[in-house]
Amino acid sequence: MNQWRHREKEIDPFLLFCFASVLSLLLCFGCGDTEDEQEVTNPTNNTFLNELDEPSRQPAEQQRWLTDADWKKLKDAEQWLHLTVEDWVNLKDKDWEKLKGKDWTRLTNREIREFMNLEIPRRWVLEVKDEALREKFGIAAFFQKFGDIPQVRYDVEFRRKRKREAKGGFITVTPEFAKYRVGDSAATYFLVPTEAHRHLLEDDIKQLKSIVAQEKRRFMEQLRIEDPEAWITDMRTLLIDKHGDIPEVDTIVNFLRKLELNLPRTDEECFAYIRVYSALYLFGSHTALIYESYAWLEASDQLRHILGDPPKQTGNLEKYREARAAGLSFYNIKWGDD
Repeated sequence: MNQWRHREKEIDPFLLFCFASVLSLLLCFGCGDTEDEQEVTNPTNNTFLNELDEPSRQPAEQQRWLTDADWKKLKDAEQWLHLTVEDWVNLKDKDWEKLKGKDWTRLTNREIREFMNLEIPRRWVLEVKDEALREKFGIAAFFQKFGDIPQVRYDVEFRRKRKREAKGGFITVTPEFAKYRVGDSAATYFLVPTEAHRHLLEDDIKQLKSIVAQEKRRFMEQLRIEDPEAWITDMRTLLIDKHGDIPEVDTIVNFLRKLELNLPRTDEECFAYIRVYSALYLFGSHTALIYESYAWLEASDQLRHILGDPPKQTGNLEKYREARAAGLSFYNIKWGDD
């Protein structure tokens, strides 16, 4: 108790007022949505083959534990992130093949010859009711209009794969699927270079970047549980990429390290973390990672005798602590109606 009082006297009254004001704002607005919880824009699909329906797309399941195969697919998707709209449209023939997965069902030359030579009824769209026959006529019309080029092959093969894997009309958006989808939009824009198709491609490129970033954060959360020291090193790299190599990053990383390794944290360190968190996330343009939001709750809780107890956030803090104690990912927390 004496030690606490001694620290309290060392804190500048003006800083105390500032932190109390900031904390009250945070309590009014909450910690803010984490980057991991932001919705990904699902652009409307434009298709040449209206008879090949576009299934709805859903974000990947957060509870799924990541495997080595997931990591490999993530790294593969990362290789395409630097491409611009123009780069995607001007892919070389070998790149269109490289985009495809090993499990894709490739069109054979014999199939393509049949499509190119198939006689298509003039009113097939209105009169043909058989689904398989409609699909066949649609693909044939596609090849006969644009020819046997990589973009047409990619589009048809991608739609076949998507139709095969859709479950209940939904497809899980993984980095791999997001990459495939950008390729399909690039093929569409190449074949029909309209402004709407360009916007579709731009949206899908943004979605790919967002999905890859989301998956990387999930890997970070898994790494935190399995190897905290390695997680701290990677977290520093991630935050420097996000904010730059600035002193505030050191403040965040040092606090996260002590928190995750269950090391003592002084009141001054808690104040410093809240100050930096507020500057970067409450008043800045960035959004906090889920662990940073949790750390803010812990820092605020340690200072509750000075700043007061944050009742609205107490339940959240307990759930974070329970997840840590059980060795669970924060993505597995069931928030319910909180």
